[in-house]
Amino acid sequence: MKSRFLACLALICLMAGAQAASLTPSGRNTSVAVSFDRMSVPAQLPIWTNENGGYDTNDAPKWGRNTLVCQSRTSNQYGACLTFPVWLEASPAPYPVPVLFTESTTKQTLVLNVYMTKRRSLNNVVVATNLVPLNAFGGAVTPRGDGTDYSAYVPSSELSKFPAAGTWSGTLKMSLMQWPVTCTGNSQNVNVGCTNVIKLADWIASMTFKVTDYGNQQIYLPEFGNAAANVDLGLKIFPGARATTTVSGSRSLDMCLYDGNNSDSNRVSLIFQDEGSAAPSRATGLFSLYLIGGNKNLAQDRLDYSIEVINPLTKARQAVQNGTEVIWSGTNKGVLRRVVLPGQRNSVLCVPAPMELITPSFTLSSKTAGRYRGTLRIIYTPTTQ
Repeated sequence: MKSRFLACLALICLMAGAQAASLTPSGRNTSVAVSFDRMSVPAQLPIWTNENGGYDTNDAPKWGRNTLVCQSRTSNQYGACLTFPVWLEASPAPYPVPVLFTESTTKQTLVLNVYMTKRRSLNNVVVATNLVPLNAFGGAVTPRGDGTDYSAYVPSSELSKFPAAGTWSGTLKMSLMQWPVTCTGNSQNVNVGCTNVIKLADWIASMTFKVTDYGNQQIYLPEFGNAAANVDLGLKIFPGARATTTVSGSRSLDMCLYDGNNSDSNRVSLIFQDEGSAAPSRATGLFSLYLIGGNKNLAQDRLDYSIEVINPLTKARQAVQNGTEVIWSGTNKGVLRRVVLPGQRNSVLCVPAPMELITPSFTLSSKTAGRYRGTLRIIYTPTTQ
């Protein structure tokens, strides 16, 4: 009795293995959202990976003739390639399909190639890729099932073309078609193709790439561009008797803060510091320049100044203290400025923060004649809370 039971189990397993296998073609509605930095572009971003277009082991050619086509040959809005399949003896594998990408804030556009491959098997026998119905893309084949499957990806060579940080979106729309036994039109002519194909499903891939550029964070001073900032305090002399001749001045300096992420950071930290040398009897919070070759411990060999910066949220002047942190929250929702940074071709959004260097009035005779020089350090830290 025991041996009969085991033999029956073996027979049931054998019968199950002999059953036909099939998968009806279906549509795809794929969403891909990926973040990466321009300094570390991924080697490849997959969109579809061996997505099956249908197979039927009882009717080998049935779904093995399937292929993908584009909605337009010329418009890259949703991908540009053949709209009817053509029987090609040779086609590039993988095949590039140009797709339009748009940046969400700036509305800048860029066309990138999405690369397609097709794999096909028939009666569990690998079929040469240059003899399959194609819409001008081919690829390796696989002996899995009697049908077709498809892959799509964006390689690093294309991802590195994003010109600036931002959220770039594009949509690939293709149609899964069944190649008929007998074609109308001209299956050998890429300008005509097989016109009586049957549409089976829509394949749509919505792609969103959040691109950052943290390697390009910077304090942008438009007046100086790529050059080192060398700022004159703009001192003016107001004549009078020798003992009453006074000097004061102010100097406006434009500044814009770029976070490497199209000003998506919602918090800005700024610290203003001078060179940190001795400054006896200096008023709290002021900054200093020193007489070149002079004695930094002597007040007569030092010029003091203050700094005010325009708060990008309130637009009010804000006094800055030497070495004290200034914090602004919600900067990504404030008024942003579009600029083209030095060495870049495309515009980005930065946080405007113009400042003014103010030299309080002093008596000319109280200072040693000569040239004064100092260093102002601005430490900028963007963050997302």
